Amino acid sequence: MNALTRGQKAPIENEYIDFGRLSALVIDDISAMRHAVRSQLHTLGMNKVGVASNASEGLEQIRKTAYDLIICDYNLNNSSTGQHFLEYLRNENILSATSIFVMLTAEAEYRFVASAVEFIPDDYLLKPCSETKLRSRLERLIDRRAFLMPALKAINDKQFDVAIDECDKLLAVAPDDRRRMDVLRRKSEAQLILNNYAGVLETYDQAASIRGDVPWVMMGQARTHFALGNFTQAEEIASELLTKNNSYVAAYELLASIRQESGDDEGAFELLNRSSGILPSAKRFRSVSEAAFLLGRFDVAQSNAQAAIRLSSGSIVERADDYLSLAQIQVDMGEPKSAIETLEKNARKHGDVGFFGVAKDAILAQAYFDFGDIDHARKLVERAASMLANRTDSSAMTSLGKAVLKTGDMVFGLKLLTQAIQSSGADEKRVARHVKKSMMDTGYGDRIEDVIDGGRRRILELVDEATKLMRTAHFSEANQKVIDALEIHGENLEALMAAAQLHLLWLKHGGLDQVIVERAKFYLSTLDKLLPNNQKVMNFYRFFNEIVSE
Repeated sequence: MNALTRGQKAPIENEYIDFGRLSALVIDDISAMRHAVRSQLHTLGMNKVGVASNASEGLEQIRKTAYDLIICDYNLNNSSTGQHFLEYLRNENILSATSIFVMLTAEAEYRFVASAVEFIPDDYLLKPCSETKLRSRLERLIDRRAFLMPALKAINDKQFDVAIDECDKLLAVAPDDRRRMDVLRRKSEAQLILNNYAGVLETYDQAASIRGDVPWVMMGQARTHFALGNFTQAEEIASELLTKNNSYVAAYELLASIRQESGDDEGAFELLNRSSGILPSAKRFRSVSEAAFLLGRFDVAQSNAQAAIRLSSGSIVERADDYLSLAQIQVDMGEPKSAIETLEKNARKHGDVGFFGVAKDAILAQAYFDFGDIDHARKLVERAASMLANRTDSSAMTSLGKAVLKTGDMVFGLKLLTQAIQSSGADEKRVARHVKKSMMDTGYGDRIEDVIDGGRRRILELVDEATKLMRTAHFSEANQKVIDALEIHGENLEALMAAAQLHLLWLKHGGLDQVIVERAKFYLSTLDKLLPNNQKVMNFYRFFNEIVSE
């Protein structure tokens, strides 16, 4: 079916659909079920139907092909459920906006998951599903996709301003409230990517006027208020959502974030623990483990870290740093022998290079120090420090900083922890909690304020000085201040923003100097990687293009 173009009316539902033009992927761990569904799709006229037996195979094919339709069984029986797989695709922005994702599930699974999850599929098909029911559902879903296609294509192309405009056009021709809600959801997603909080609140208000108790509307309102720092409003809306649906895990997780912002780590832990109990996943076990670790509840932290490893091992959500987290917990709970076994035996498959290698040696150094092998501990610290070199990874630097403090080098240890804070970017508050714990554990609690605030303060001072100099067109002097700030931390967002702005103004006032052009490109490219789709960065790009095209 052709996409809706400007000036056209909305398509009539259930008009003839040419299934032969569509591609599909069937993901099921049971061979007979895979081939049964594929046979049904062939009967409907689909010729391009791929199959996968697990999430990893499915992921490989989805990375290669933007399928029109994905039908995934909920119970994949290989670490990742269909729901975990969908969450991963959405979180990692792998799933095409134009792909229709349908979950094939038993009725009991449907009743449990549909009320608890945030990332819902486009539809659920209850097993067994007849060919007649499959055709009916797919016709409805393809009709909806055809109506939304202009906006979906713009989202796929990362043209989010265009997507918002297309949504406004579609709202003008939407035939009913169901279609209007479909459009408003896509519009809100595009606005959130652009950090257009005022606009997205208006969109949520529009949706709420149609149906205010829809979870995505209430969750969106709560998240937007949280992003704006309106924690009271965010908490009220999330709590109200839970009174309507006490299994909705995303609301618990947002409330946990609000508790952390207010310093209520105990309350945050309780909420995260409840969330993981409702809908267990490796990601949620990791969150509970970290919260328990920072509270000193090491038994709980260890059991959840081990659960995350068990649930994710061999799956698409497996993470090498789960072993690092577990080993650090074991060190801190006074079990250095267990920590050594975790890293030297169980984590062997992940190697010894990169940031993982740095953190692994750093935690092993702590364990061997506590075990009484001081010489080996110091050799591990030296190797980790040499591997770290000019790398900037906050977690690795925090682990190494703690090891260095333990082995007696206060100056280097505090420097590493300061650099961990400076390298943390948007993750600063979380890293600061870990740095604070590391300093308390090693007897340097009296230096916490210097480490956590000192380096950041200096960067902000240099950025402020650079800003004042660029306002008076002292561009070379301003550039030196920016360079000094970036030498402290090369990915500090305030310093990078100042660098980009400085070079754009430099080009505007001084003309097209190729050296300045290349520097501007570098800073813009770096910001785009760190802050994809950020509105301010996009505005910088527009300004840059205007300057170089003059």
